[in-house]
Amino acid sequence: MEQQPFRAGELSLGWPAELVTAELARLMDLAPVATVRTDGSGPLDAHRWCKEVEHFLREAFHGDAPVQEWDAVRSAAGGDHADLSSGREIAWLRDLRTLIEELPGPRPRPVYWTQRRGSSAPRILGLRETARAVAEVVGALEEAGYLVWAFGQACVDQPRPGVLGEDPADAVHDALGRTGLWPPAAHHTTYTRDDLADVIEFLAHHVRRPTRSYRHDYADCGRHFDGFEPVRGLQLYRVRINDVLRLSDLGLELNESGLLEQAAPVGLGSLVDDSLAGPSVHTADADELRHAVEQFRARDASALDMRHAVIALSGILERRRALVSEKMLSKDAGELFRIANGYGIRHQKADQKADYDPRLYLEWTFYLFLGAIHLTDRIIAGQERPGPGEE
Repeated sequence: MEQQPFRAGELSLGWPAELVTAELARLMDLAPVATVRTDGSGPLDAHRWCKEVEHFLREAFHGDAPVQEWDAVRSAAGGDHADLSSGREIAWLRDLRTLIEELPGPRPRPVYWTQRRGSSAPRILGLRETARAVAEVVGALEEAGYLVWAFGQACVDQPRPGVLGEDPADAVHDALGRTGLWPPAAHHTTYTRDDLADVIEFLAHHVRRPTRSYRHDYADCGRHFDGFEPVRGLQLYRVRINDVLRLSDLGLELNESGLLEQAAPVGLGSLVDDSLAGPSVHTADADELRHAVEQFRARDASALDMRHAVIALSGILERRRALVSEKMLSKDAGELFRIANGYGIRHQKADQKADYDPRLYLEWTFYLFLGAIHLTDRIIAGQERPGPGEE
């Protein structure tokens, strides 16, 4: 009888669905072709590959059912050291991938009495609470092996240092230029905003996801980890840290490069992502737009940095003036450029309006211009798409 992946009701995701799907794709691509890892870590035989799958199932899903059913698939294929010639394992993972979008995601926090009744506003974390929550995230990732590559593996009989050396706390302090930062569990209560931000960014550049693990039973030593991978490590670290930062009053989020930047106002995060990911009217726009977004949202951005970013966006719109005028009412199109030219943003003339709160006004203008750029991108993309019967 053919093995079907998972019994109904026994499975929920511990990772975001898109990362589960991406890791499944990586594992399936790796299994049938390579006998040598591209990272130079040695041969990846069937046994090692199956250990990577097992570790992934243990980490990315809640409960024991995934690993138990994987063990059943391996047994049906011939046992622990059997090769992959039957194709059962790949077929099982392929079937699993088709279920991902239907599975419940990571379990949300319980909603208690006052929250269900709407009797209290959402709780916003201050610096101290945010630092404590980040320290808890770091502790959980440490337990899952994400810090072993950098900080080393403790072991009762054969401890292994990481890339930060025998005294990783000194390495952290040397890199960040001050002491009293590592480990977060011991020092988070004294963190300043800059301390917390530096620790978050430092870890973003040193976190690695282990792809394999095994239980070291001697003296009940615990689980050991190997096969460290940076891309998925940063992605998962970013998810966990941003989950905390969204609840805080720091106004920061961790970007894909592992750097903190100012969070977009509520509801506008997707506008930023869509604008950066979508097509662009002019070839020069994409790099200029990305630079403007990074400059505006940098966590240490000054009012001058923000103004320069808005100027860059107004320049992009200037190149699109004809398109904006054609697709919007002429009066509305003119108002977009009146904002940039009539206030003290671009030209700094004596008759320009300058008596405004720069950060609040520049934020509003930035997202207004960004929305107009995204609109013109969509207009052009729609024009280039063939209509019915034109293909």
